[in-house]
Amino acid sequence: MTTPAPASARTRATHRAFGVTWAIPFDFPPYARIDDAVGTDADVVIVEEPVPPAAADAIWAGPLRAVTGSAITYGMPDEGRMRITDGNRIGFERLDGCSDEALRLLLMGPGAALVLHQRGRLPLHGSGIVIDTDDGPRAILLVGHSGVGKSTTLGAFMDRGYPVLCDDLAAVDLDADGRAVVYPGTQVMKVWSDSAQSLGWQTDGLPRVRPELEKFIVPLREQGSDAVPLVAIYQIVLHNEPDVVLTEKSSAAKFNALLDHTWQKMTVKRMGLHRQHFEHIVAVANQVRVVQVKRPDGVPITDHDLVDRIIADFSSHEPRA
Repeated sequence: MTTPAPASARTRATHRAFGVTWAIPFDFPPYARIDDAVGTDADVVIVEEPVPPAAADAIWAGPLRAVTGSAITYGMPDEGRMRITDGNRIGFERLDGCSDEALRLLLMGPGAALVLHQRGRLPLHGSGIVIDTDDGPRAILLVGHSGVGKSTTLGAFMDRGYPVLCDDLAAVDLDADGRAVVYPGTQVMKVWSDSAQSLGWQTDGLPRVRPELEKFIVPLREQGSDAVPLVAIYQIVLHNEPDVVLTEKSSAAKFNALLDHTWQKMTVKRMGLHRQHFEHIVAVANQVRVVQVKRPDGVPITDHDLVDRIIADFSSHEPRA
């Protein structure tokens, strides 16, 4: 759980993402800037400093990762290492040749997910969009493993005018009334070149996620800072049948779907957070619909067709206050 930084050590926040304010010492376009004149204290402070190797008394240690008490060290070859402590501090050490772009990916992916775990939130590997209902805006998440078409489905929602709440990492929490909510994430989404082509998007001039990948960073419009109630999660999978099939999950199947799509789930137990994680998943599963969306593998079902099916399902189960 989060240990607040001492008041004397508070630092002015520069950015906001995932319902958390960040003090970041270099340019960080993926997160919304905080430019208010009064100033806002940072929940998480990021500093560049040497990251020591795993201590002898580490609870668990591997070649690039280690857990020691309230801190976890996470590293990537040829990029660098970071040490996340108490959910309020990230120290990072970049290797020679590590670009700002690579460092941003490290911080806004595994770094942010580990911070969220330490702060008692549920980081799901998914993307979210906002749908206006009679009871106000509601969020749905799209989860699924690599290659099932999450990016193109999210892009198809964007083409229809649905605001994107988050991409790739969704920060789920329970509000004061115990209601599941999703916080706005980054102000960018990542899309493969073939997904962009199928959507009719031009990638000329867009920065690449990594120089060697045909994957690009697409800017999103500002999402605001308010959490949005979460009402449904659509789990996209591939199958060998010719039609799209939607099946609502229940009981343990909902729990397993949320567990399967948790960021850094193998590290949760090593951090001593498995009980918190279990209880959080149960609380979300008890109030949110989880629907498996089977899409044909290799059959030309367009992502707009998939959006039609998801919206039709959502509309037929639209929650009422």
